[in-house]
Amino acid sequence: MKTRVWAIRIAAILAVPAAIALALLAVDVLRVPREVAADDVRFQAAPRLPRTLWRDIGFLPGSPGARLLGAGDDVRSRQTVALFAQVDPAKVRISTTEQEALRGRAQFEVTLRSREDAGDPRRRAQHLNLLGVLTMSRFSTSGTEVAQILARGIGAFQSAIEVDPESNDAKRNLEILLRRPDAAVLPPNDPSQGGAQGRVSGRGRSGSGY
Repeated sequence: MKTRVWAIRIAAILAVPAAIALALLAVDVLRVPREVAADDVRFQAAPRLPRTLWRDIGFLPGSPGARLLGAGDDVRSRQTVALFAQVDPAKVRISTTEQEALRGRAQFEVTLRSREDAGDPRRRAQHLNLLGVLTMSRFSTSGTEVAQILARGIGAFQSAIEVDPESNDAKRNLEILLRRPDAAVLPPNDPSQGGAQGRVSGRGRSGSGY
């Protein structure tokens, strides 16, 4: 009888911290969407301002709420788009070695995301589109290298459209490239190679390109 009483008391004592931990986790989970949305607003207000967004989502160490919600891919995608915004060829002129290094990092990240986001066609297409934009921002005076850059850009945009046929940005960008006279002499392009070669394009408005 005494053994049973002690067992009940021990169980009750252990249940208290477990209940507190579950309550804290529940609060953390509820905070994740609000904090992501708040950083979305900050990014939209100043997309090219260098800063740390969508990190340490929630208030518990290790962001267990974000992991429980499976928000990792979504957060990494947002961070990659924010990185691209700092070197967006349509709005930023690369004139320093620091900016060039940042562009290289952005290109690496969009390439990586374009390979990882197999479960979200829309998001993967967005990264492939950004990849194409960064590819076409490369300048070269070599005819051979220009042709390679053009082929990679076309491949990235084609891959984006293949992944998400509703990707209007990629369609516009691809149309612009295919209108170039030098595009007519390129060999047939395999759309599946676009993501592997790593070029993503921008989030253009209707009637715009790149």
